[in-house]
Amino acid sequence: MKVSEDIDVQMLNEFKQGRLEMLYRRLYPALLLYAVRYAGEQNGFLAEDCVQNAVFNAWKRRLQFESVESLKSFLYISIKNEIVSLHRKAKASERYLSQLEDEVFFQNSVIDQETQLLLYYAIRSLPERERQIFELSCIEGLKITDIAEQLNVSESTVKKTKAKALDILREKLPRELFLFFFVLKS
Repeated sequence: MKVSEDIDVQMLNEFKQGRLEMLYRRLYPALLLYAVRYAGEQNGFLAEDCVQNAVFNAWKRRLQFESVESLKSFLYISIKNEIVSLHRKAKASERYLSQLEDEVFFQNSVIDQETQLLLYYAIRSLPERERQIFELSCIEGLKITDIAEQLNVSESTVKKTKAKALDILREKLPRELFLFFFVLKS
């Protein structure tokens, strides 16, 4: 036991003189293990940073340590505080990201609602025959032959009327919106 105490005293003296080699050989593995356990294995890289910061903070105060125990206590408490701080920052970051996601969701919901209204009013403004054929084709998904049969008109009439409805919508809707709904989805 005496040899270990002598080595600890020598380590403290060297540390006070600004030399870190002995401290790293004697304490670093235990400090790192403590940090990894406290931070979690998935945060091993952060644990190393916490140990480095604790050693640096101790080094800045190296002349204040009267015993190896006070140095070790300072290092362990510093590591714990660093990790707690990292966890707080991570939680704050998670809350912030969650808040941003909520805001983006809300903005997208508003945009979706406004887009749907624009589309709804544009379709409602079509002449009766064009609106009827457009709705049967694009909203209900009926085939041209089924529409022609249901309305008792020729397939050619259905195609021309649908094309006319699309021309009207192209004029009434913003270009990007028209392309999104009627060209990109086809």
